[in-house]
Amino acid sequence: MGMLSTVKREAWRTGGVALYLFICIGFFTTLGKLMLATYQIEYYPLLPTVIGTLALAKVVVLLDMTPVAMRLETRHPIWLATLYKTLFYCAVSTPVLILERVWHFHREAGSWKEAVEQTWTHADKNRVLAKVLIVGFVFACYHLYHGIDHRLGKGQLWRMIVSRGEDVSV
Repeated sequence: MGMLSTVKREAWRTGGVALYLFICIGFFTTLGKLMLATYQIEYYPLLPTVIGTLALAKVVVLLDMTPVAMRLETRHPIWLATLYKTLFYCAVSTPVLILERVWHFHREAGSWKEAVEQTWTHADKNRVLAKVLIVGFVFACYHLYHGIDHRLGKGQLWRMIVSRGEDVSV
């Protein structure tokens, strides 16, 4: 029973983060697809979005449990903790996204050396910068929401957002 409850808790936690990331990153991916459609360029981003979202979700869940993240949340104002945690999470997640790209090329190339070379040669600086900015923005919103929710009391911010204006005790 202990192992099953742990798996359920982790699936619920990772699933919630993955859903948030999928909605946010899916929104930006859809915008990119619409921009490319104006030039009659076909692009099917669903699978890369799902894989990237799941990888990022697990990174976020693991980083949320680190002493660094917990210390930042309790010792600094919300805005500063949000800034620090966003920079920290971006620094950790960028290599994860690069490794996901290497894995993608490994399936095509067949060897890890060729996959790394293809990843490096196909890297578009503007696209990489755009991804880092988008992921940073998504992380900042995530941290800001959770920082405010933590200070108000877990779940209180969500209740305030979805309430009809009745008095929600804070």
